[in-house]
Amino acid sequence: MSEIIPAILATSPTDLDSKLAQIPEEVKFVHIDVLEQDFWTDINIRFEAHLMVQLPEEVMERWAERGAKRIIVHRLNEVTKGFRGRVEIGLGVELNVPIEEIFPLIPEVDFIHLMSIAEIGGQGRPMDVSIFDRIRKVKEKFPQVIISVDGGIKVTNYQALIDAGADRLAIGSDFKNLWNSLTKK
Repeated sequence: MSEIIPAILATSPTDLDSKLAQIPEEVKFVHIDVLEQDFWTDINIRFEAHLMVQLPEEVMERWAERGAKRIIVHRLNEVTKGFRGRVEIGLGVELNVPIEEIFPLIPEVDFIHLMSIAEIGGQGRPMDVSIFDRIRKVKEKFPQVIISVDGGIKVTNYQALIDAGADRLAIGSDFKNLWNSLTKK
């Protein structure tokens, strides 16, 4: 069963509190998008931090201390790799990166976080259909790797992503619709 994870992009600590309060009680894990200006409040749920920042190595310690179970970075170096074992490390891969370029890095991370939108750092953007081929290529070469997908996921496409091989789906703007459709079955 794939994980359906609500993705939160906060504009302030108050906004983060508000968005966390809207998460259904049954949800046990959230995805926090972190931009250059990060917002924090006490989070009483397990979470992953998606560090979409220029220098993730400078903020990783802060997010690990805050309790992140997983941290997603878009580039690896000795500092970012050094957190592995303390937290799960995911490699964020943008659509413009040829998927074959990340193959040598897969053994150095716990999971791959494939972006399925062209421009990261926002919600409500359309999913690029090239993601399906990218998921399949990774699964063919590395069948055991956990693949997380992020961006443009909706009620109308989530099952196709799972069928292609996605293990986790980080869902922002359409989370409520998807959650409601899944829990009413």
